[in-house]
Formats: sequence, structure tokens, C-alpha cells
Amino acid sequence: MLDNGLKVTGLSGADAPAYHLKADYKLYDVRSGTETESGTLEVWSSGPGVWHRQYTEKKQSVNEWSTSATDQLEQKGAKLNLNALNAQVATPLLDPLSLAAKYKPDLALTGQAGTFDNIVLNCVTVTNAATEAGSLSPDLLFPRYCFDAKDSTLRFATTTTVMTAYSGFKAVGGRQVATKVEVKPYNRLGAELDVTLVEPLGTADQAAVKPSGKTVAFPWAHLASDPPLVLAHMMECEYPMAARDKQELGMAAVPVVISKDGKVKSNGAPSGPPDLAQAAGDCVTNYRFEPFKVNGQPVEVSDTILYNFDGKPYQGLNGTVTIASQAPAKK
Repeated sequence: MLDNGLKVTGLSGADAPAYHLKADYKLYDVRSGTETESGTLEVWSSGPGVWHRQYTEKKQSVNEWSTSATDQLEQKGAKLNLNALNAQVATPLLDPLSLAAKYKPDLALTGQAGTFDNIVLNCVTVTNAATEAGSLSPDLLFPRYCFDAKDSTLRFATTTTVMTAYSGFKAVGGRQVATKVEVKPYNRLGAELDVTLVEPLGTADQAAVKPSGKTVAFPWAHLASDPPLVLAHMMECEYPMAARDKQELGMAAVPVVISKDGKVKSNGAPSGPPDLAQAAGDCVTNYRFEPFKVNGQPVEVSDTILYNFDGKPYQGLNGTVTIASQAPAKK
């Protein structure tokens, strides 16, 4: 069931076709329902790992290129957040089964048939997801996938908090691409993605795949489907006096880039309660990781470190510090 879905759904993988795609996107504040961002994604891809993506919004645009499985570039001076846009737009559209890599052959799976909106579905999930996920939420690793029983296209990917629905499929290069995608956290609309064009990459578009203008290296965006980041050195973050006086607790999120040698540098402003966020941002740059490798080669990698100021004794690798997409593996 899962293997059949991987063969026909999306535009990623070793056998991905060359294609040209355009899609309009709208992103929403889940709490208020108001639109926060909108624009167009255009992609030119000449094959696996070689592509050019362009996000265009009202007053700005940003370009990103992948020249191989390990090398990515972005337009110099880009102001849009490529990591966020790729996670919210490109991945659901182009690689909707990215987390299927976590469904290892030795995992016990549960299949279930059902009907939704007059579509007969075959669904698959990890039988003991909570146990297999360890200290992580199983939602980060093992979504429930539901495929159309007729053609094996992915129709729904669900967790306990988010449902992503796929419809209006169009064929390109032996694959099926959903032309309408809706992402609903807590049953509220978070993103609408509408494909307006998908076609084989034409000869005239080949040049669009190549990098142009001033570019800078773009770190590999670490996903839950990737191998875990491995901490080599960490330290307890100092609890700030201002927060202590207010008895302030909470979680701080620090975007980082980890260099090829494992050193950490900031990659944006930390978020969370202001005093705690600043303390975490100052602290995590002292962390060290084992070099992260793609196809055996060390690469720069971006991720978000979460530091929980919970008022409990420091636990180190046992849970006080986690990586947003994957718990650090003990060395």
C-alpha cells in the first residue's frame, strides 16, 4: 500500500521526472483565520536534486537552487524565510510522503479500509507509534497516510493535530500531482495551495534550472525524515535573573545553522518569552554537534533548537533540550 503510493504520488525521489510547476499559496493565522501571507511558487526541475524554486509575493521574491543532492544556493540578500516557505508550501506539494522514510521495514504497520467523501481509502499507520517514537511525539515521525484504493494517490495525511487533504490530481511524467492541497491544524485552515500549471520541463525552460545572479550557499534544512542530529557537547543555559524574579517559565526556540564541522551559529531571532529567548539564544551557540552528512559528505544544516525553561533540575540530553524535528541522539 505504502510502496504503491510512493511510486505515483508527488514529484520527489530517485525516479522523479523533469517538470515545470506553478502554484498559488495562501497561509493563515490558525487562531484568527486571517490571511498572513500569499504568493506564487514556481519550480523548474531537470531531475532528482536539480531544481530552481522561485517564491513571489506582493513586494518581494526569493530564488533557491539545488545543483546536486547536497548543494543548495539562495539568492543573496533574500528577505523571505525559505525554510518556512519550503515547509509550508513546497514539501506538501512536491514531497507529500517525505515522512514515509521513517516507516522502516522492521516496524509493525496497521492497515485500515474506509470511505470518505465517496472515496474508498486504504490507510496505513505505525502500530505502536508512541513506543517507536520514544521521547518524541509520534506526530513528528509517523503520520497516518490514506491512499485512494483505485489509483494509490495520497488523499490524506493526518496526525492528532493536523490533517492535510489532497485532491484534483494531474499526471506528469508517470507521477500524480495534487492540484489542490489544504492543511488544517486543529481543523482550522492553515494553508491553501492551488497548482495552476504542471507540465514536463520543456527545452526552452532548461536554462531556468541553472543558478543566476548573486547567490550564497543555503544550508540543508533538517527534516524529521533525515537522520538525527547528534550532540557532541552541550551546556545548561543560565536562567536569566529577570525571568527568575517574575517566576517565568516556558519554551524558547532558537533557529540555528550547524556548520560542516559541527559548530553552531545563530540563524535568526530566538522566539518565546523575551528574557528566556535571549538567554537560550546566547547559550546554544556554544553547542557542538557531530558533522551532519548527506550522501556521506558533511554539509551545513539548519534546524531549530528548543530549550525548555521548566523550573526542573537540569536534565541535559534526557529532555531539557530537544531538536524541533528530531531528538538529539546520545553520543
